[in-house]
Amino acid sequence: MKEKDFGAALRPWLDRAAGEVGELQATRLRASRLKALDARQEPVRLLGLVTVGAGTARMLKYSVLQQVLLWVPLVALLATLTAKSLAPDVDVGEIDAQLLAGELPIDAFLDKDFDSWLKNASGS
Repeated sequence: MKEKDFGAALRPWLDRAAGEVGELQATRLRASRLKALDARQEPVRLLGLVTVGAGTARMLKYSVLQQVLLWVPLVALLATLTAKSLAPDVDVGEIDAQLLAGELPIDAFLDKDFDSWLKNASGS
């Protein structure tokens, strides 16, 4: 039986019993009903594929967020250490030899106006 059918079948019984309820009990029942309606939330669709309750979606969101916040720094640290260990060692002597053997003077690399020097050298 679906919810609406069940509610429709139960309604006459509830209406008959409502006449026997006192004012204080009716007020308490009304307050409980309003509280339950406030707590009820519409189902949420995750990624447009699966429909879950709002409480479940909230729990998934926070548990996944906490896991991400826990593991991201660790993964970043491991990735950095792995990249550093796999990077080839730089031989400073080799860099100096290539710099001295090149066509450009060393001052050209240190000059802030390197582009203007290149334009003047290629234009001459």
